[in-house]
Amino acid sequence: MATSYNIDAKLDETLEQLKLHLGASSKAEVLRKAVALLNVATRHENADGSVTILQQNSSDKPNETKVILR
Repeated sequence: MATSYNIDAKLDETLEQLKLHLGASSKAEVLRKAVALLNVATRHENADGSVTILQQNSSDKPNETKVILR
């Protein structure tokens, strides 16, 4: 089933950049990956509707980024 959406210039540019970064074959592939990632994130969200991304660095404490989903 084909569905079309209106995408503004800013989102289109973001999708294009992600397409190049991921080596995706299309912007639709980028959107499929984004939905899959959001699906995983929502299954592991905190009680406040957030997820925390940890990035290990050279120091003892990892960098934390909190993303609010709801």
